[in-house]
Amino acid sequence: MMITRIMGIASLIALALFLLTFPLFASQFLVVQVGIQSLYLGIVALSLIFLAGYGGMVSLAQMAFYGASGYMLAILTVTYGLPWFIGVIAGLLFATLLAAIFALISVRTQGIYFIMITLAEAMLVFYYADQDRIFTNGHTGINGVLAPRVGPLVITDPNTFYYMTLIIASLVYLGLRYIVRSPFGLALQGIRDNARRMQSLGFNVYAQRVAAFTLAGFIAGIAGILGTWYDAAISPGSIDLTRTINILVIAVLGGLSYFEGAFVGATFFVLVTTYASSFTDRFNTVIGLAFLAVALFFPEGLIGLSKKAVQLITRTTAWRWRYSLSLPSRKPPPVPDNSMPGTSATVAEDEQFLIVSVKPEEEEKQL
Repeated sequence: MMITRIMGIASLIALALFLLTFPLFASQFLVVQVGIQSLYLGIVALSLIFLAGYGGMVSLAQMAFYGASGYMLAILTVTYGLPWFIGVIAGLLFATLLAAIFALISVRTQGIYFIMITLAEAMLVFYYADQDRIFTNGHTGINGVLAPRVGPLVITDPNTFYYMTLIIASLVYLGLRYIVRSPFGLALQGIRDNARRMQSLGFNVYAQRVAAFTLAGFIAGIAGILGTWYDAAISPGSIDLTRTINILVIAVLGGLSYFEGAFVGATFFVLVTTYASSFTDRFNTVIGLAFLAVALFFPEGLIGLSKKAVQLITRTTAWRWRYSLSLPSRKPPPVPDNSMPGTSATVAEDEQFLIVSVKPEEEEKQL
């Protein structure tokens, strides 16, 4: 246990140092294309992992809430020219409200029916954005949604945008870690395991699920604000079926049982899509094969695989250490002594006898 805890603390410190110093040694391409994109996609996947892993609800509507907040931000700040903070607040409120409405419809179902209803809700938002010409500008979308300048901070700067996204992602992660340990989170996990028993204990299962779904929509809305600023635009292509399925792929690749899996899966997904496209036009095939390999051989995702590897290394190290302690200590061989036991005492008595008997004349005088 001590070795595992030490390794966990060391890896956490190393990860924090890596994330904080990443813009200092990485190129602008890596910071923008890999760092920022992995963080805001990880936030969307984090909302899905919260629902699926702790609430038992695999939702395909998270990109719909992403698009709802992004469109509201773009409409208010670009079309109507309102300040950025009004667009951010309105976008988050609209995504949360839409999530609550969708929750009232979908959380009464479970399993494949829940998945299909949330997929239908996501497609409803997509087709509305694609066909509406007044607010969403149809298939073209809304361009020029630039990140603001807050005092001396120019958020459009890649490094500044990276650190802002990192701080927000860390706060969302820590907030969800706290929520799942709260009474609400524990009740939600109980509902996931046995809804009927929780109902018999007096919990309102329906209200708990609606609250969890609404919270997940709010989190996806945060990512929608960041993603819209990152792309400087929002369009129906940002929330189509492909992007909707990609979030599920990211969550499964990272591990549906771990919040950390959201960012691990997002980083893996972004790296594959970024570099595999340089070698082949069928990079989606590479992602599909990776998805199948993880689903078949590593059900807990990349995080589960890494934890198993760490446990194996820890057990091997502990076994070697215990084995080395169990070996008998090797002492230097004793100096060979040809004399019999008690010889030293006999020799000492003989020497004493010889000393006394060497001069018999003096002995007689003493007597």
